[in-house]
Amino acid sequence: MALDESPRSAAALAAAAALAAELDAELAGLFVEDINLQHLIGLPFTREFSVLSGELRPLSLGEMERLWRREAATLQRQLAEAAERLRLHWSFRVTRGTVSAEVSSLAQTFDLIVLGKRMSVRVRAPGRMAGAPAGGRVLVLFEALATSMHSLELGARLARLNGVELVLLISAEHEAAYRAACADAQAKLEEQGAAGRCIRLTILDGPTLLRLVHREQAGCLVLADKDRFLDRPGFERMLDAIECPIVLAR
Repeated sequence: MALDESPRSAAALAAAAALAAELDAELAGLFVEDINLQHLIGLPFTREFSVLSGELRPLSLGEMERLWRREAATLQRQLAEAAERLRLHWSFRVTRGTVSAEVSSLAQTFDLIVLGKRMSVRVRAPGRMAGAPAGGRVLVLFEALATSMHSLELGARLARLNGVELVLLISAEHEAAYRAACADAQAKLEEQGAAGRCIRLTILDGPTLLRLVHREQAGCLVLADKDRFLDRPGFERMLDAIECPIVLAR
């Protein structure tokens, strides 16, 4: 899982730890020192906003590296505590590069990735950062893919663990195909003693997923076939706009 110090990251850690306990898997954390931010610091007009003083001041690379080390140490401690509570094997790695490249590399090693870190550098006005809604619904994208069955199972587990509703986002061009896929998914869920509500997607793109995540007040979004999404144009922008954790399954 990819982490930073944000409400979304805390929610992602909780989701990843719960899934790791369910699947008897290792909990592996990744902290990326974003070189795009490093490049930004090199620009002469870059300033840091101090929440305490309200002042703008120059930001040096040395200061940013110290901040990275403190943040990584905090996240490693949080991951270790979560793993120890659930008696999980865990690991934590710090790397420097672009977030998208490091996550893509991570995808070659792990079957399941939980994203709690933004994929790009963003400039935000000072203020409260919104996080994933507490107890929000679990949304699962369900397509005519063999991998969708795995994501359906993961979504059902997350919904059960958190006591929330499971919502199936079904990508289908025609109503008949949508109804058949919904019936198939609900039959699979019934075998597991679970249930889910279906929503039809006539278009599968970033804006549509973002709109549904907000409308349904999602606490988590599960996507299957992670390699396909990591390579999709515009996927990084969608991830940055979604405040809830995103689970990328194999």
